[in-house]
Amino acid sequence: MKRSITVELSRFAVEALAREKEGASVRAATEMGHALRCYLADRESGLPAWPYPGFLRGSKLREGVPLEINVDEDLWRAFEAESVRQGVVVQQLAEHAALYFVAEVDAGRITQRILDDLEALQVGTRSLGSSRGSHHR
Repeated sequence: MKRSITVELSRFAVEALAREKEGASVRAATEMGHALRCYLADRESGLPAWPYPGFLRGSKLREGVPLEINVDEDLWRAFEAESVRQGVVVQQLAEHAALYFVAEVDAGRITQRILDDLEALQVGTRSLGSSRGSHHR
């Protein structure tokens, strides 16, 4: 089930998510759902950029750009739980997740994940086909 949530992100994070300034809020709202999903999926990755930076803990929240996002209820609950686990408010972790996602996209790792998923799907299809005798090596 989808839920409408308002998060505040810095203008920088909104424009980075949107990849442009014109109409940034609309595109960023769409991308934010992907950012949350990507961030939580990488929890066990061990990447140094994944956890909320320790030097920012306790920093003052700045007023941001309100962004209304439609997100799966379970995804949002998991994200809220992660913010509690890391000891930061949801707004701080949302900002971090947005910038983490942008960095992943810029580094090409999102593209690589998609390619890996497609390859795994194709291998699985080939394996399924070969078990039926329809694929020969």
